[in-house]
Amino acid sequence: MEKRDLIQAEIEKLGFFLQRLLANFLNGNSAGNSIEAVDLVTNKLKNELDFDLPLFVSLSNDEMKKYLSNFKFNEQHLEKLADLLAEMNTSKIYLTRALELLDLVDEISNSFSFERNNKKIKIQQLLNQ
Repeated sequence: MEKRDLIQAEIEKLGFFLQRLLANFLNGNSAGNSIEAVDLVTNKLKNELDFDLPLFVSLSNDEMKKYLSNFKFNEQHLEKLADLLAEMNTSKIYLTRALELLDLVDEISNSFSFERNNKKIKIQQLLNQ
């Protein structure tokens, strides 16, 4: 039981980290420092989680799933990561990867989410511009 509590605590910490990272990015980006905000996110993911964002966005869909299996991301974490990539919107590659992440969440989720579906529609509209 104690081991499960430790795992749950680690999962919660990961969720808080991703949420804080998204908030930091939004604050840095709103201040007009978009390049610095992207660099900050990339560095924090690498330093804190050993998550290589440039590598991640360059992988194929199957390779992406294998790469993600190295981390303890649950559905909420994947959705937060997709939100972060969509907000970064540095290129169509980031938007495409965000959409693929949301599709992955749909695959592993046991429920339909209108909010997630709306995010996918918004990203698709950005990709079509």
